[in-house]
Amino acid sequence: MTDINGIGSGLGKGPISLNTEPLASRVQRRSPGFSDRLKSAVLDVNSKQHIGDASIEAVIQGEMGIHEGMMALGKANTSLKLLAQVRNKAMAAYNEIMRMQV
Repeated sequence: MTDINGIGSGLGKGPISLNTEPLASRVQRRSPGFSDRLKSAVLDVNSKQHIGDASIEAVIQGEMGIHEGMMALGKANTSLKLLAQVRNKAMAAYNEIMRMQV
């Protein structure tokens, strides 16, 4: 009968470990980090703002209908509000961490 401490000893390797992959390779394999996601979100909001600005010009010049222009402005407005809320939540989390006592 084998006790719990001797589980891996029958394989000739010693105790079994679930963390066999080095930390550096796990970090490289991960999905994009928070900063990368935040950067892509800011770039997406910026491009929607530029599209909204261009749609205003197109509506003024008569190249685009008012409905399409308003839809582009609505998308830009919604994405900007969402980004502002994400920023507010991140700042609130940061402030909460800074208030923690070590």
